[in-house]
Amino acid sequence: MDQRSAGGRVLVWAQWTLLVACLISSFGVLLLAALRAGDLGAVVDPGLERLGDPKDSLPGAPLVYGFVPGMFVAYFIYPVAFVTIFFGLGMLMHTWQVGDRETLRGLLKSTGAWVVLTAGALTPFGTQLHQWLLD
Repeated sequence: MDQRSAGGRVLVWAQWTLLVACLISSFGVLLLAALRAGDLGAVVDPGLERLGDPKDSLPGAPLVYGFVPGMFVAYFIYPVAFVTIFFGLGMLMHTWQVGDRETLRGLLKSTGAWVVLTAGALTPFGTQLHQWLLD
């Protein structure tokens, strides 16, 4: 009984896309700000006093449009993480029932990555980074 779970495959794709967008827009902006400020030590201690406004670190006009969608994911990391983990766990049960092992492995990896990202966002560094991005 090997069926394909189309919804599971779409969810895996969506989870990885949101994860990459969040990481590029949060850590990418952090690295750009640290390079612009000439203070690479600020990468482990982000804040307005060391890095300035994060919006000042965004690249020029054409490239900024690549960062903006990911910035929304980074701004709303907690609700996005909750939704991706919730749907991931629900879809895990469905793909297990239909017997789609390939999608099940993909969901385990992508949902697990979101659990790790959420745990990291709840650390003091993650909270400090989130606060800096929102300023």
